Amino acid sequence: MFFRQFKVDGLGCLSYMVGCPKLSQAFVVDPKRDVQDYIDVATQEKMKITGIIETHLHADHVSGARELQIETNAPIYMGEGTPVSYETTFLKDEDVITFGSVKMKIVATPGHTPFAVCIAVSDLSRGDMVQLLLTGDLLFVGSVGRPDLAGEELLDEQVRNLYNSLHEKLGVFEDRVEIYPAHGEGSACGKGISAKPSSTLGYERQTNPYFSLDFDVFEREIKASIPRRPRNFNPVIKTNLKGAKSLKNLNPVYPLGVSDIKKAMKQGFAIVDLRDAACFGGAHIPGSINIGFSSSSTAWLADVVDPATHLVLVVSEEDDVKKAVTMFRRGGYENIYGYCAGVMDWVLFGEELGFLPQLSIHALHRILSKYEDHTLLDVRTSEEWDAGHLEHAFHLPIHTILEDGIREYVKRDAHISVICRSGYRSNIAASFLKSKGFTHVYSVIGGMTAWQKVYEVET
Repeated sequence: MFFRQFKVDGLGCLSYMVGCPKLSQAFVVDPKRDVQDYIDVATQEKMKITGIIETHLHADHVSGARELQIETNAPIYMGEGTPVSYETTFLKDEDVITFGSVKMKIVATPGHTPFAVCIAVSDLSRGDMVQLLLTGDLLFVGSVGRPDLAGEELLDEQVRNLYNSLHEKLGVFEDRVEIYPAHGEGSACGKGISAKPSSTLGYERQTNPYFSLDFDVFEREIKASIPRRPRNFNPVIKTNLKGAKSLKNLNPVYPLGVSDIKKAMKQGFAIVDLRDAACFGGAHIPGSINIGFSSSSTAWLADVVDPATHLVLVVSEEDDVKKAVTMFRRGGYENIYGYCAGVMDWVLFGEELGFLPQLSIHALHRILSKYEDHTLLDVRTSEEWDAGHLEHAFHLPIHTILEDGIREYVKRDAHISVICRSGYRSNIAASFLKSKGFTHVYSVIGGMTAWQKVYEVET
């Protein structure tokens, strides 16, 4: 049996190819939006992709099932009852798909979503025993899937389903069985997911904090730990219900001139600047949001910008464009109008520039010593804050700022320094505040990591 895991950094998406080299056939499970990797691997292994399985309806990323079907003509399989509007073959509990040395038994496991399934995989060349479980978003390494995606009215039912699926449906499998989830670290579909991409059922039963709880405690803990719902979840669900457009049918992304960008700004397009903090701080297009280019850029974009919004990207290098477009389209951001490399054209055309001063920790120390009314805004998580913070800092996690702003906490004309762990989140928050009309805003470069090397902190 052939088995391969594929990982999308940042979004934490994990997908799989299960195949029989002797029969030259393979299935892909939970494919990402851009599907060329699966086609390339199948070609290298001399296999044909003959089936596509979705363990559940995804909320955090646009599925590649329809794209892969267009490329391979393979049928799509989903849990019975999944309300998609395109043709699919429904899988019932205990259905079996066998091809060559591969046996896949379907296990209906509602909880994360109402029609979710897990897949118990056996390598028949070694025996009929289940070797591994593709657990979708039911069971993660170190955590479990969030149960709220079907809506508040179904939350109680889904929590009960989640508990029963973990203990009853997975209860029939032995501890030795390997588990491979549909998400790893970085996913918003669960809280506290481990960076390890796989585990065993026995290890999770002993160490996963949700396995040892009786139902009443489980229900209380699950409801108390449901992660925030990013802006792109509902639009992504709608896209996956109807089936995503082929990437080939999306508008190409072209370089933009100054007049194009000014026109886009008048139409309300979002300017997303992917350059590093120092470049953005030195000069940027007024009103733009700084989300430094990294594997997590899509997740941060989902906290700031609605997926229906048209985007103009500012990049450091032309090579970043293709990568950024691929990442953002995975997260449901299809309306990418164009891009510019840096802001030099904007400068040479004599256009107004925005600035976001980057304060060193030493400069911040001098400011706090001299100005008692200076506002220091710490945008880290509560756990980070509790581990150590500056004495006069005001704690407001970045997600609170992005969702609610800070007008009720801080005056618009206040002088505000924003600090996080390293300077990445502080630039996102500070650029967001600048775009909302706060004029005296600074970002602390190096953040608390640098501060703790030199100065003391409160706990």
